Amino acid sequence: MFWKFEIRDYTAAIFILIGVALRFYGFSDWSLSNDELSALSRTNFSSFSELIDKGIWVDGHPALIQIFEFYWVQLFGNSVFYVRLPFVLMSIGASIYFYRLLDVWLNKNAVLIGLALFVPNYLFVLYSQIARPYTAGLFFVIAFSFYLFRCLKSSEVKRNYKGIILFGLAASLTHYFAALAVFLIYLSASIYWNKKNLKCYFLLAFTIVLLYLPHLPITINHLSIAGVSWLPKPEPDYLKHFISYFFQRSFILQSTLFAVLLFIGIRKGLKIDWKPTLIASFVFFSCFAIAYYYSIHQTPVLQFSVLIFVAPFLILLIVAQISNKASKKLIMVLSSILILAGSYALIVENQVYSKKPFANFEDTAKNSVRITKKLGKENVLSIANASNPFYLEYYTSQIDPAFEYNIENIDESITIAEIRDIIENSAKEYVLIAYANSVVPSEIHEFAKQKYPVVYFHERYFNSDVIVYAKGSQKRETTFEASYLNNLKWDVNRALLQDSVFYSDRIAFHQTNETLYGLTYKDTLNNLVNEKNRYLTISGQLHSTSPVDMSLVLDVNRGDSSVYWRGTNVKPYYSKDKWYQFIYVFEKPDNLLPSDEVVIYFWNPKKENVYIDEVKMYNFADSDYNYYKF
Repeated sequence: MFWKFEIRDYTAAIFILIGVALRFYGFSDWSLSNDELSALSRTNFSSFSELIDKGIWVDGHPALIQIFEFYWVQLFGNSVFYVRLPFVLMSIGASIYFYRLLDVWLNKNAVLIGLALFVPNYLFVLYSQIARPYTAGLFFVIAFSFYLFRCLKSSEVKRNYKGIILFGLAASLTHYFAALAVFLIYLSASIYWNKKNLKCYFLLAFTIVLLYLPHLPITINHLSIAGVSWLPKPEPDYLKHFISYFFQRSFILQSTLFAVLLFIGIRKGLKIDWKPTLIASFVFFSCFAIAYYYSIHQTPVLQFSVLIFVAPFLILLIVAQISNKASKKLIMVLSSILILAGSYALIVENQVYSKKPFANFEDTAKNSVRITKKLGKENVLSIANASNPFYLEYYTSQIDPAFEYNIENIDESITIAEIRDIIENSAKEYVLIAYANSVVPSEIHEFAKQKYPVVYFHERYFNSDVIVYAKGSQKRETTFEASYLNNLKWDVNRALLQDSVFYSDRIAFHQTNETLYGLTYKDTLNNLVNEKNRYLTISGQLHSTSPVDMSLVLDVNRGDSSVYWRGTNVKPYYSKDKWYQFIYVFEKPDNLLPSDEVVIYFWNPKKENVYIDEVKMYNFADSDYNYYKF
């Protein structure tokens, strides 16, 4: 009851209120992310069965959150505020349940130090403002843990069984890693078995599994989807990077935490509580190990976000060593210092409210509409790309329902040759290129710059960008260029040069049906690209009676070994009955050395007839397509 609260509980309440402010601040002021818009696009189905068949069956996530959003949007609309509000509230609920978990499982000193780490944590605050399963799963896992350990420690089944079943099932239906977390927590909690709770332990587990069974066909189908196609395999030092990230990569926070624990230890306030320590270690490290092993040996699934469900156990692992014997006032002072250090790391060092590691659909769309209105729609050729046209339309429709991009998505329905020709044949004065989360190929920018060399407007965000090119006489500055006919580093078989079919200069290279390789260029990497100018543009004109299965190959060698190989097929650039231009943009990978040897050549494995002319390489000073600078 309220009157049983002591001063440390009121301090904990203040910490939670700080967490409320951190989570509510500006939560609806920034763009919905790609994943949020994806979920929002799946609320447009006309029936529940259609939602299951087309929105959940094929998605890869359990059904609960998508079903919730489906009905929530019908009640409150799809504004950013209402879409994210439930998740902000669940994040606050997670803080409250984390307080209750530490209180019932450990002690009130551990509560304050734990909350001081939990409340301003970057991972928890960032995902509290994102309408995806992560914060919801975090809330359900912590609430489940509270009821489970209260039940096991007190043997009060009636008081806790509903919470165990409800939140255990909800977590399992929210995210598969949350389900894994529930399983690991339940399994490790067996060290609290006694005669009073043993029977209910198995009965509650059976009930959760039984209630989950209707979802099992969806789960089996999701497991067949297997992983995230774009996700790389984790490196061996992945765990080190996550722990650094979890503690906000902040020297101030980490040194403050070390000093706090050291001071508590000096004051004899540390004492190992082996059961919580063992459980916390098992839950976190087992979850990581399973995800890491699966990502290495099956398909990549490991991301920082999926460890959010077990991340609180890293905090629990630390605070489980804090005893209740330390001075209350000392703990209150130290935890207050710690929450200030965490908040500083969150707001100042990590800039959680100004730098978001997600594509900015909102400003991409708003600038597209604004610039097009300013210049006149009749004067702007607009090209956009996103995973789904709905993602940008969500925002453009709020500003101008009549606005449409000329090309609203770059996918298999439109070839790069068609886009090249649209740009080349456009009579408009400007070309606008916008993207969010799905990059517009660099080659399209290079085609645009040939006709529109002046940058009229440019605004870049993380993994998103709006740029407007204009016509003009401005010549692009180059740091390097080489033509196949006037540079000695090109190895050209002169016997295959002919003057019957050519694009310019009355001569062209004929790669015949007997020629496997043609037009080879060799040079060291530092002569082509460097850290400042990382992009090499290779262009050429081709002529063939039909699409040819020929590739431009760029091979980078270090000694006797190839360390990088990329083949770009020219078939997508084909145009019938005329010369057609292809462009390839090579970006220097970080792992290549300036002394590496670069070999560039045309590879014609089917030995088809093709004429090649105007092959040139450039390192343009204005080429910059690194959209992930953050």
